[in-house]
Amino acid sequence: MSATAICGEIRGGGWAGALPTSGPGGDSCADIPGIAGVVMKYVKPLRDWFDDLLGDSAQVAGFASTWEDAERTLRQLQPELTAGRAALADLDGRTVRALRERYEDLLTISQDASEWTGATAAALRMASRIVDATRSFICDFLVQLSKLADDMFSFTLNPLKAAGRVKDFAKSAFEFVESAGQLVQDLLDALFALASLIQKLMPIVAEGLEKLREIIAHMAPIAGGLLGGLLLGPAGFIGGTLIGGAIENFLQGSADVEELDPGTLTEDQRKAWEKSQGVTELDSLAGLVSVNGTTDAMGGADATVIDVKKVVAADGTEHWVVSLPSTQDWQLPGETGAMNDRDSNIALMLDNPLLRTAYERAVLEAMRDAGIPEGGDVVLTGFSQGGIMAANLASDSSFPYNTVGVVTNGSPIDTFDIPTHIPVYAFQHANDAVPMLDGSVVGGSPSNVHQIVLPPESDPIAAHNNNNYVTSIKNWEQQYIQTHGSPPPGSELFGGEVVDHSVFTASEGKR
Repeated sequence: MSATAICGEIRGGGWAGALPTSGPGGDSCADIPGIAGVVMKYVKPLRDWFDDLLGDSAQVAGFASTWEDAERTLRQLQPELTAGRAALADLDGRTVRALRERYEDLLTISQDASEWTGATAAALRMASRIVDATRSFICDFLVQLSKLADDMFSFTLNPLKAAGRVKDFAKSAFEFVESAGQLVQDLLDALFALASLIQKLMPIVAEGLEKLREIIAHMAPIAGGLLGGLLLGPAGFIGGTLIGGAIENFLQGSADVEELDPGTLTEDQRKAWEKSQGVTELDSLAGLVSVNGTTDAMGGADATVIDVKKVVAADGTEHWVVSLPSTQDWQLPGETGAMNDRDSNIALMLDNPLLRTAYERAVLEAMRDAGIPEGGDVVLTGFSQGGIMAANLASDSSFPYNTVGVVTNGSPIDTFDIPTHIPVYAFQHANDAVPMLDGSVVGGSPSNVHQIVLPPESDPIAAHNNNNYVTSIKNWEQQYIQTHGSPPPGSELFGGEVVDHSVFTASEGKR
């Protein structure tokens, strides 16, 4: 059934059947006389039963008012959207055309939403009147019954007259129970029918809200760029577009995470997959960083790949090593499939505690699919944006796993508040500009964060290269062991024998 058809049934009121929408008049419920009034007034369980059975019309009316306010707001929004669309009529260009299309989509969604909310508001308003009328009729029955009771118990010496009164009272009481019971049953049936119609409408409303969220997400970079350009010129346009892209990343839908099928990979990606499968032991920090390179190579710009290894340490304890990919899509010519892109990079640096990026949601799903139990010990490792993601997860109090270590290379992570009980190794080449993007100063990190500055590479491009980081970290570890006679502190917690290995993939184009 379409949304229009459901809204028509809701507005039409057929679900109410023959129920009255107005009572006999007056406020008979306010002061029911006689014995019935005494019982209703002083016997609280009966009053509670009476209210529960007949419903709270004020509460229903309150719900109706909320929906009416929503409808009013949506109706008021439509002229503004129409005016915004009209303002773009004489402009041209790809950005303007995309924005005009978004306005068209928003106008359609707002019109549909106002129809849904209006129909629901009308039905709830009718339900409120029906509840009031039902209460009024039943209270009127009680008033009449009370009068009969008063007459019955008034003094008389005529036994025949007294018997007649008892007979009349019994007949009226029976009619009251029968009529009131049927009325209440009809009321319950009507409200159930209304609830069923609204229930049918909910998936359509949810679909509309999902579409609305996607429209706003697509509009964010365009609107951000235009607003920034208007206020600050070309630099503002670029900055606004980037911030808008980050907002889009927060709002976009979650991608479908699947276990990677090596049969779908290119030759180079397949080589990276085979190399990742050949890792049976993680015995160094350089080994963890090396995995970051194969994780990147398996995905590239077309897909996000998350590598999860189950590891048994020397002491027999189990943990999982999660390798997170770096930025593979810079979105310069346009969007590709990888969620670890420029927009996600900026969104992660914003470190919003309330919203998760699409990339972050994919990582969490991959970890669940890999079988990591809630509260399980995990080591998070990543190069560049992968390291930002590792720090973001480790500092998130709602992260459902127990982070026992973080290893990053070439990542600006100093702004993340990683708990002090988690050992962190943050490697950066002296001439790698990327780890300095957070404005941090070397040496200002907490005691649990080992900020290791490695010798500079030949140029800044070479400095921000995962393979070069592997070589530099391997040399650093060897020098550390020669100097101290033992591995770097805490690093023994990170490695062990790989006993299970899962690789997952997700793409922005697959939802």
